[in-house]
Amino acid sequence: MPKQDSAKPNNNQINNKQRRNFIKGAGAAFVGMGAASVPNVLASEKQNKSKTPGCDYDVIVIGGGFAGVTAARELRQAGLSVLILEARNRLGGRTFTVKRDGKLFELGGAWVHSTQPNVFAEINRYNLPLVDSTPGTIPNLLWWDGDEARDAGMSGIPPLIKMAVCENNAPESEPSPPLATYQGFAIANEQMHQFHDGATHSFPLPYDPFSTDNWHNADTLSVRDRLNQMDLSPSLSPIIEGLLGSAVHGDFDQASYVEMQRWWSLVGSDIARYSDSVSRYSFKHGTRSLIDAMLDDGRPDVELGTPVKEVHDLGDHVKIVTSTGKTFTCRSTISAVPMNVLSTIQFSPALSPQKIKASEEGHAGSGVKFYIRIRQNVEPTFMLASEEEPISAIMTMASPKEGTIFVAFSTDPSQIDPNDHQQVQKLLRRFLPDVDVVDTLHYDWHLDPYSQGTWCVLKKGQLKDSIPALREPQGRVHFAGGDIDLGWRGFIDGAIATGNQVGQSVARLLNARTTPTYDTEKPIAGVNEDTTLDQCTVCHSTDTSGKASVGPNLRGRYGQPAASANNFNYSSGLSESDLTWNEATLDRFLKDPAGTVPGTTMGFGGVKDPSERAAIIEALRALK
Repeated sequence: MPKQDSAKPNNNQINNKQRRNFIKGAGAAFVGMGAASVPNVLASEKQNKSKTPGCDYDVIVIGGGFAGVTAARELRQAGLSVLILEARNRLGGRTFTVKRDGKLFELGGAWVHSTQPNVFAEINRYNLPLVDSTPGTIPNLLWWDGDEARDAGMSGIPPLIKMAVCENNAPESEPSPPLATYQGFAIANEQMHQFHDGATHSFPLPYDPFSTDNWHNADTLSVRDRLNQMDLSPSLSPIIEGLLGSAVHGDFDQASYVEMQRWWSLVGSDIARYSDSVSRYSFKHGTRSLIDAMLDDGRPDVELGTPVKEVHDLGDHVKIVTSTGKTFTCRSTISAVPMNVLSTIQFSPALSPQKIKASEEGHAGSGVKFYIRIRQNVEPTFMLASEEEPISAIMTMASPKEGTIFVAFSTDPSQIDPNDHQQVQKLLRRFLPDVDVVDTLHYDWHLDPYSQGTWCVLKKGQLKDSIPALREPQGRVHFAGGDIDLGWRGFIDGAIATGNQVGQSVARLLNARTTPTYDTEKPIAGVNEDTTLDQCTVCHSTDTSGKASVGPNLRGRYGQPAASANNFNYSSGLSESDLTWNEATLDRFLKDPAGTVPGTTMGFGGVKDPSERAAIIEALRALK
């Protein structure tokens, strides 16, 4: 069945209602951990200033994801003054750690491995513990063949892949007898080579793809083109398509086959190492733990909730204008925003045509990652389906004491609403009849105007035509980000790699020292601050500017009529409610938002603990 074209959302399409909706299930129902507690640094607290007359800072970094924070640290340790301007009200970019029911969830980038040298160097540098977030051994494999769910032990995967690739007329029954698990992985590794055939030839040096042009032919093929070459059995192709779906995370017709070859070459063409590298180990205390460690090490100034509107390279310095009209000057700037967002910033002189084309075209990463919690306890299971299905892959995570948690991937957000528990339950019951979905959790990165997509998987031709241009500096403006790395592009590792490279490069250009001179005894702004409103500030700003975020600014709202802020487009339910935000009304609303205001678009399950509600109300009362 052909898929509908999935156009990249633009800022005009992202209206306020969509922005309120896009983190349903990831709003105030959980405590944000994505470095959301780092406040804007007040003028009196700023720790570093440029010594160059006429410049506020030596370097301003646009974007507070891993690339931006890494670059800022390197620049600070070279003795330069640095400001990070981050559009969101948190740091971390497309990583986002949240806490729900006492457990941490990664709504964006999550997994790391020793095959990823840059992030692992940081893990060792800061002595950060990792956890095995998915079962090391998954005994059950289930796949949807279009009509019914089929099953096999993990040892049954390789012969099934072999049948799908080599024996189109093979019997449809489960292979018998099953091979031992270790044998299964060995054969699976061998058969996966058939899809990734030529990866080692394409990328003999996977961190330096431009050392050869061996991959040029592969970059003319899409993932779907390559699958069509394999002439897969329709009833068994969902196995490989499901495995690829969680990696491509987008339209197989758009994603370049060369990207999958790159992943395969980075792990040495081994399926066990591939699986462990992309979906097993995560930070014990969340991705935020690494962001916090880098901030503590570098101590740049940070302004959150500050989208950049214009960047003017004036020859001897750079002027940056934010969407709120604030102006900053610096000797040089680093743009560390996602590829899909770059063209939304006005640069003067204009960006090169290749940069603009690449950003407007966007990469192929357009899927959905979400978590499912069921009431029942089930043993570790891996469930797969073809790309055309609403969910292509579901795998067991480490489970709580009661029930089971899965992480699921879809290649097409138009086919699945993770907030629709009935739809998710119906799809899950294809594999596990009679299970009850009790909760889901996700973040819609497409409707986030500061990402406009998920992790980067390039489209056909973009590695050759776009990546070199996107990496190229223009005057005093430099570029970093996980989307333009040459190795682990689309991963935390790639973001850190470019942050290190560009940060050190700019430091050399500015003739900076190689050792830090800042006061390491000065505490970071924001440490030990009141966290009562953490679960609110995931979506709402609280600063004195009054500007809205995903939801309206909360400062000064206590005692005011509902839906009365003139800079936010409220839902019709709240606009017509005639409520006033006093203690009694807030208590009812916080306990049950949808029941108190039918039609509200705030995706928030409510605060059930009366004492917690009372603390939040007091904190809101104090925001004058």
